[in-house]
This record gives sequence, C-alpha cells and structure tokens, in this order.
Amino acid sequence: MITFDRIIGLVLSPEVFIPLIFPGLITVSLTLLWVIWLERKLTAKVQLRYGPLYVARRLGGILQLLADGIKFLFSEQIIPRTVDKLAFLLGPLLLFTFSILPVIGIPLSASFTAVPSNLSLLIVVALLVIGPIFF
Repeated sequence: MITFDRIIGLVLSPEVFIPLIFPGLITVSLTLLWVIWLERKLTAKVQLRYGPLYVARRLGGILQLLADGIKFLFSEQIIPRTVDKLAFLLGPLLLFTFSILPVIGIPLSASFTAVPSNLSLLIVVALLVIGPIFF
C-alpha cells in the first residue's frame, strides 16, 4: 500500500522535482505575477487609484505588488471553529483540481488522447459535474 509519505517523497525527490515540477512552478509563478500586475494596472487606470498607478512610476508600480504580496503572506488564516478543518482547507484545492481535470478527455489529435475512448465527451461532462460539489 502506498502511503502519503511515500507519495510526497517521490514527488519531492530530485529525479522528479527538478525536471518536471520545478520549471512549471517557476513558469506559473511568473505568469501569475504578470497577470496580477496587469490587472492591478488596468483597474488603477479605471478607478484612478494612486497606489498601483503612481507609486514608483519608474518601476511600473511593482513595489505596490510586492507590498501586497508581503501583506498576503503574513495575513492571518481565519478558520471558523465549527467547521471540519481538513475539508475547509482542501475544498478550494479540490474545486480547482476537478475544474482542470476535464481537460484529460479532450482529444489532442486523431491518434493521441489522454483517455483513449469514444466516450471522451461523456467523460468531460461527467468530470464537469463533479466541480459544484465543492462550493
């Protein structure tokens, strides 16, 4: 039987982490930072907000993004007393996972698909229906 510790050990082993997970983490992190920066700049223009629009104009308002990131990292996580803590913390992760999972049923070409079946559309619809359970 495979335990959780063995799975984490496998994922974090250098043979798996360095070539597979690490480049994806860097790419996702940089893309996320760029999207957040762009969204803040656009909303600052629309709302005429001083922070992201005018603070450190030479740097493009990146200091405001860094300040917000530091504030987010050190903010207190509020977990209500009456909830199941594991379900409360894993709910958003499961919702995100099941919203991305239907992609495996989309055929990439006539000869290659993650799920080799004639029922790929049914699989995609079935996986899409699971997502709202976690709301």
